[in-house]
Amino acid sequence: MQILKTKILSQHQSSQINQLWNDEYPIKLKDRFPILLDGANWYNHYLLEDAHANVIAWAVDFEKEGQVRFSIIVGSDHKQKGLGGMLIDKLKDENKEFYGWVIDHNEDIKANGEAYKTPMPFYLKHGFEILPENRIDTEMIRAVLIKWVSRPE
Repeated sequence: MQILKTKILSQHQSSQINQLWNDEYPIKLKDRFPILLDGANWYNHYLLEDAHANVIAWAVDFEKEGQVRFSIIVGSDHKQKGLGGMLIDKLKDENKEFYGWVIDHNEDIKANGEAYKTPMPFYLKHGFEILPENRIDTEMIRAVLIKWVSRPE
């Protein structure tokens, strides 16, 4: 499976990513995808599509407030297939250092009524560091900042 890198999403791709966002993230974050990149200096989307050109996994890297940040979603039907790892590896190839906000608890609910499970074990497995002094704690989201830095070989 090949990762498609693009700066511009088609309406179809944008709609599918928004649906993934709404399906996979806590319901409190519904329809927040369109505003994710507000204020970003630059960004790139990374898409994995199935044979019918449906987006099944997506990542983005972007610069905001002097940091390269990222977000990633893998559709529930496609988890545990290595797609998230592929996207993270691509982000690592593209950036020497990047950050992301991660929900670090299992107390939120998704739109389908299931519990949202923190992806923190995935990020730790992929070499990210937790920055516990950097937290968001609002009614909408409770999350901690994580960081990945390229290590000299």
